[in-house]
Amino acid sequence: GGPGTLPQSINAVAIAGHIALIGVLTGNEGEVPTAKLMAKQARLQGLIVGSCDNQKDFVRALEANGVKPVIDKIFDLDELADAFRYEESGKHFGKICIEF
Repeated sequence: GGPGTLPQSINAVAIAGHIALIGVLTGNEGEVPTAKLMAKQARLQGLIVGSCDNQKDFVRALEANGVKPVIDKIFDLDELADAFRYEESGKHFGKICIEF
């Protein structure tokens, strides 16, 4: 996301919630409203993702070993809200997919 993403996430996170900062592409630094983060008692975790070559290697390894994802349920695009509700219910086992 852009420079305002982290402050927006801190505003939106639930008390004692979790924010994952994944694969930052917009630079090395930014403003962090630490007082708000502390007030929310939120957990902030930075995650580094691999390169495009890493992903290609990963896909090749999955294909070579025959690993397939477990798909729990497939929703049509116009059922997107239902898909999010289903995920929120925690009743799924495997991937929830959107078909369009």
